[in-house]
Amino acid sequence: MSKKIMKVPIGIPVLDDKFSGIYVGHVTFLTGASGEGREVAVGAALNSFYRLDEQVLAVFAESDDRVALRAREVGYDLEKAAEIGALSILCHSYKPGEVLPVRESLEEIIAEAHRISAAVLFIQDARPWLEVHPVSAAPERVAEFISTLEESGLTAIVALPEPVSAAAQKVWEEMKNNSSVAIQFRRDKLGNYFMKVLTYMGLTVNVGLPYETQLKFVPRQGFVKDVASEAIPTSSGEFQASVEQKEAPAAAVSFSHGAEPEMMDMTQSILGQLSHSEPPPKSDPAPAPDPEPMPERRERTKYSFAAAEAETKKRAKYSFAAAMKEDG
Repeated sequence: MSKKIMKVPIGIPVLDDKFSGIYVGHVTFLTGASGEGREVAVGAALNSFYRLDEQVLAVFAESDDRVALRAREVGYDLEKAAEIGALSILCHSYKPGEVLPVRESLEEIIAEAHRISAAVLFIQDARPWLEVHPVSAAPERVAEFISTLEESGLTAIVALPEPVSAAAQKVWEEMKNNSSVAIQFRRDKLGNYFMKVLTYMGLTVNVGLPYETQLKFVPRQGFVKDVASEAIPTSSGEFQASVEQKEAPAAAVSFSHGAEPEMMDMTQSILGQLSHSEPPPKSDPAPAPDPEPMPERRERTKYSFAAAEAETKKRAKYSFAAAMKEDG
């Protein structure tokens, strides 16, 4: 009998729609440079877990409140969530070059998560556990880090900045290859956000990885669905325009080849007039509605995943074979 694989939405529509979220009880790796979408994704995830009534234990770097600021942009108030018992926060002061003993320090955090009945553990910056010297020690250290978290049964979301050294690059590669899900965020010069799924358990490069898509960000709502800008991976590893964007030019070409000469002349004349005419005035866009206020915390009740599925219709239980078939 195959082991059941469960998933949970993470609050990013593209990821939740295509991949059904992230794996429960496994490690999800988030990476990206500062200010390029990693913190926004964290806020979206915390908000998603809150609405599913899941208790979260978050480990923050004491000197960095960027996550709290970004969380507010997606309508999630860390302070209020902590006040009503939806979120518990542990702070640590990170010092560059500091290396914590992996299993011993993580076991203390895991014990606290179990004490408060948390189902989710979020680690804002994993560098204190993963900075290694020499570089050859990176595989062993990352393996110990991930195995300790997965043995806990918690759904762990681990964030790590982009690497800036050879040693950091080695750690980054090991985290990408050993996590059940690895997601990279970036932002271009125009301010557009992009998400690339580097690793997804059960999928390989032969079935569409890496998978990159543009994310549409709306203040106080977070990432929202933007199908028109979705990128599709090709066999060469490059990304092409979506189907909707590709079909329009092809239809225009087939029309011109099949038309009579007189019809083509008339069409070109009309198109020429249209191209020189003034565009219609643009109407002012309707203001975005204020997000719904965060509901008061319900009486704490441990929901099974089956019950959560019945209430929200967002969760499902998959066998490993079914997960591979659906996601592929």
